[in-house]
Amino acid sequence: MQLTREQITSVDGQNMWELIAGFPNQWDEAMKITEDLSLSVDSDKVNKICCVGMGGSAMGPDLIKAYSFGCCPHPVEVIRHYSVPNWVDENTLFIACSFSGNTEETLSALEQAREKGAQIIAITSGGTLLLNATKEEFDYIKIPGGIPPRAALGFSFVPLFRIFSYLGFLDEGEEALSETELFLSQQGELLSDISDNEALSLARELQDTLPIVYSDSTVMKPVNQRWRNQFEENSKTLSYGNVLPEMTHNEIVGWEQVVHLTGRLSVIMLFDKADDKRVRKRMRIVKDLIEDQVASIHVLSTRGESRLTRMFSLIQMADWTSFYLAIINNVDPTPIAKIDLLKSRLAEE
Repeated sequence: MQLTREQITSVDGQNMWELIAGFPNQWDEAMKITEDLSLSVDSDKVNKICCVGMGGSAMGPDLIKAYSFGCCPHPVEVIRHYSVPNWVDENTLFIACSFSGNTEETLSALEQAREKGAQIIAITSGGTLLLNATKEEFDYIKIPGGIPPRAALGFSFVPLFRIFSYLGFLDEGEEALSETELFLSQQGELLSDISDNEALSLARELQDTLPIVYSDSTVMKPVNQRWRNQFEENSKTLSYGNVLPEMTHNEIVGWEQVVHLTGRLSVIMLFDKADDKRVRKRMRIVKDLIEDQVASIHVLSTRGESRLTRMFSLIQMADWTSFYLAIINNVDPTPIAKIDLLKSRLAEE
């Protein structure tokens, strides 16, 4: 059945469509916000990087960690917790990422990092995190707020790109940001055409199945995570995933006892031209081994020249696919009722 704008509008009560369609503009705005970045961080003292965030605010750190995997001279870790590792010290660049500025886990970790003497940068739209940054005079980047964190990935990631670039930790520069903006704009036009597009077709094939996402464990790992997060938050459906080569040492055996799930599982395999060649071979073998036990297998490859563009080519595809799956299932993609309920119960204690 042909999807119509009327059907989308009737389901998409808080207009997630506009946020996803506006991602290229958000990317451009984030570039402008950070184009004259200046930091007080002493890069000569930095020998490790610790990013902290939760939910959508942690996706930017995950992406910069993977993106800088082959070029950053220092280890990068992403923490999703109230506590920071014991190794955080005065030689640590500590980046606190909270879209709202009020994420309790992030604020707790920040306080510990301050006590340990870490050099701190905050990325936030406001809240307590911004108040702390201005009061205590550590570096911060203020980003626009008022939208769901998962729909603010441009604002969450581009500042991190600029920080790493400013400190000399990246091997791709301004041209990668510009290429990605252009690509997102062009691909976005195609994926927003409801008469026929790749994301909508994929969503239709995924309907009534549990999506499982596989990829290489380096650059593509957070892209894999983004697919699963978007299915869960936008489509309100469970999604599972794993990375290679690790899953070929354990999980692959688990496929032997899924007869009760045959026809209810769909697999999405994410490929990038820079994937390890042995991982690519393992992915092809895994596909052969499980294809008779799934409803469908979908092989998706990154597009674009720069590593940055390639990563975000599949992130944008995930955003649109999860949106269309929500609409097909007659579910408003924006509300996150169970998260809201959980937070309200936490506040009672």
